[in-house]
Amino acid sequence: MATTQAQRASLFNTLAELMGTEDAETLMQQLPPGGWDRMATKDDLQVLGATFTAALAEFRVEVTNTFAEFRVEVANGFAEAAKERAEIIKAFSDRHSELVKSQARHLYITVSTICLATISIWIALLAGPGAG
Repeated sequence: MATTQAQRASLFNTLAELMGTEDAETLMQQLPPGGWDRMATKDDLQVLGATFTAALAEFRVEVTNTFAEFRVEVANGFAEAAKERAEIIKAFSDRHSELVKSQARHLYITVSTICLATISIWIALLAGPGAG
């Protein structure tokens, strides 16, 4: 049961009469201000320790699960990025291949045209006036 302020005052007055004011004040200072029922016991501390240990264990499980989920998400992200990179490289390669083929066709046409023109010039030179 908690000690009331009136009870503390009465105790102080009794002690002051028996021991003197200074000794009564010294003794009263040794008593807890809210009463002994407000003081934590070893059992209270053990319960608090067990509660804290359980909460800490639960927190560890949550953190472990969160990090595991994060690692999976990161791995999935890297896999998706690798897939997109492969698609980009393939698209670039396909486009590059088409560009090379187009340039090769243009080069073939240009070289063929030059060859035909050269042959035509040689024929004209060989078959023209003064030939033969």
